Amino acid sequence: MSRPAEAILDEAMSLLPSGWAWPERDGGSVLAALLEPFAQEFADFEQLAEQCFEQIDPRNATSCLTDFERVLGPDPCRGDTAGLPLALRQQSAHQRWIARGGASVAYFKQVAASYGATIEITDYTTSQADWLRVGDELVGPPCQFVWRINLPNVIDEQQFCASASVAGDRLYDFTISDLECVLRRLKPAHTDILFTYGA
Repeated sequence: MSRPAEAILDEAMSLLPSGWAWPERDGGSVLAALLEPFAQEFADFEQLAEQCFEQIDPRNATSCLTDFERVLGPDPCRGDTAGLPLALRQQSAHQRWIARGGASVAYFKQVAASYGATIEITDYTTSQADWLRVGDELVGPPCQFVWRINLPNVIDEQQFCASASVAGDRLYDFTISDLECVLRRLKPAHTDILFTYGA
C-alpha cells in the first residue's frame, strides 16, 4: 500500500539520530524542507510500484503490454497487433501468455470460449464391426485423425447483389474467423481439422 509524502516525511524525521545537531523535528523546520523532496520521490515510487501489481496480468496491462508482446513475439495469427484496439491486444496477449496446450475436446471448446465463440466438435472414430449400428456413418482408417469444428458465427458475409455489386465481385464471400488460425496452431501435429460455418 503506497503512502502519502507526509507520512514518509514523518517517518524519515523520526528515524533521524538524536542530539544537539538535530534539534528541529517538526514539519516546518529547515531539515523537514530539505527532506521533503526526497519524501515526495519515495511516495511517487511507492505509487508506481503499487500500480505495477495490475500490470502483471496482460488483461489489465497498459504500460507493460508492449513488453508482453515483445516477449511473446509476433502473433502468428494476427501478425502485428500494434494497430488493434487495446482490449483486443490485451486479450490476445493473455491468451498466448496462459496457453498450456491440450488435446481434449473440452480444451478446444474452452479455447474457443475464451475468444467468445461456442463451437461444436465432431471427432471421427474408425468404424469397427462390433461397434457399428444400423445407420452409423462408415469411417475409414485415415479419417480417424480428422475432426470437424463447426463455427456458428460467419464474419463479414457478402453476397452478390445485382444492384450493388460490380463485375469481378464474388457471388459469395466471407471472412474466416481468427479462431481458425488459433485452433490450427494448437491442434495435435498428427491431426487435421475441417471447419464448417453455419448456425
